[in-house]
Amino acid sequence: MTTDETPENLLDPPPPEAQASPEAVEPGRFQADPRRRTATVRGVELGRGRPEIIVPLVGGDREELLSQAEAATATRARIMEWRLDRFRPDLEDEADHREAVLAALPALRGALGPDRALLVTFRTAAEGGTRPIADRDLAILLESLLGGRRAGTQASVDLVDIETSRDPAVVSRVISAAHRHGTVVVGSYHDMEDTPQAEDLVEILRAQRRLGVDVPKVAVMPRTPRDVLALLEASQTIAEDLSGPFIAISMGALGASSRVSAEVFGSAATFASVGAGSAPGQLGAEDVAGMLELLRP
Repeated sequence: MTTDETPENLLDPPPPEAQASPEAVEPGRFQADPRRRTATVRGVELGRGRPEIIVPLVGGDREELLSQAEAATATRARIMEWRLDRFRPDLEDEADHREAVLAALPALRGALGPDRALLVTFRTAAEGGTRPIADRDLAILLESLLGGRRAGTQASVDLVDIETSRDPAVVSRVISAAHRHGTVVVGSYHDMEDTPQAEDLVEILRAQRRLGVDVPKVAVMPRTPRDVLALLEASQTIAEDLSGPFIAISMGALGASSRVSAEVFGSAATFASVGAGSAPGQLGAEDVAGMLELLRP
């Protein structure tokens, strides 16, 4: 497969009536291009309409995890992210940690109910997570969460995150396994120290798409307001590609505006907290829901 070929993914095509160029929009009004492709999980369509709110679940043990899940389902957020690297920090052995994760999954899935989608993420220490993990162990963990689906039932996991800077063979392995199970892949890149130039961010997001991920993601740390503008410029450029949903976030207090202006610049989702957050600058889920509505173009 050459780098110019895009592997099969789980994106939905635009509706037939949207194939033609959109009608002109009067000055001062915004209208998302109906030709955008989307990704759908549990009735949640990423890439069309209001950006989705994703709430990280960072509980360190089963009780904390389920308590946070219960609180999260009381908000308007429709996607919950289970941060596996924050779960059971007392278990240093990867096999023991994996066993604890798998044991907690059914209860978490039950707590979320049928209408909330579950994204599983192991954020590695290199990209802002709390524990290191070998590439092989990461692949085994994520693949173990993707299996176990019974005939006629929905999978417990709806989306899986894979850091695209990991070993290419592992990234490809996780993407292939996810797609075999009908799981949407979020391919992520995080810079916890700086913000690349806009053109570099554009290339990162496009390269993630070429790998076959369904939802490319970048999250970067701004040092100046111009860094936030660079992130938003890259976001708008990728939105104009019409290649599918993506997520682009500027972190920290300085980047907070990017979390609530996502719809204008094309980002399909934003992260917000219920209790403890998972990244600098996350706002409360209900606050973000309100601001997204107030700022809808």
